Amino acid sequence: MTDMPPRPSGALTPECHVLTRYLAGAEATPYVVEKYQAGHAALHDTCGAAPTWFEHLLLAVARRGPLGAGLVDSYTRWFNKGSVVRYKLTLLLAVLENSPGFYHPVTSAVVGARWAVVGRVMLTALREAVVLLLGVVIFGPLNLVAAATRRKPR
Repeated sequence: MTDMPPRPSGALTPECHVLTRYLAGAEATPYVVEKYQAGHAALHDTCGAAPTWFEHLLLAVARRGPLGAGLVDSYTRWFNKGSVVRYKLTLLLAVLENSPGFYHPVTSAVVGARWAVVGRVMLTALREAVVLLLGVVIFGPLNLVAAATRRKPR
């Protein structure tokens, strides 16, 4: 991420709120926003190469809301693991796991009767498969174009 300037702290606040709603289903607290911004400063130096136009597109879609974040998360998990969005989600998940009020929603297991747990897991798997399929249809062709237009080092 060497040629992309760090986002101003204020610009990270809405991003943190959207990604927190996606990951935890709740609004980010001031503590979460503060730690996300602090972690983002360190993240800026560790992400590697500068983001392409495709990375910027993925970030823009993820910032639009939890649905967009879910599409981008699902797609990048399988097809773009080194994405800046993956780094941001991992950072925020680490912050949430260690934040008061978010530990339980982020780390809790599905509990209940065996048939209820199996049903919930199956519905979740089906939902994730549909989201992944949508992500492939939407982002796959764009990723191919981005890969084809990427400059090769000389």
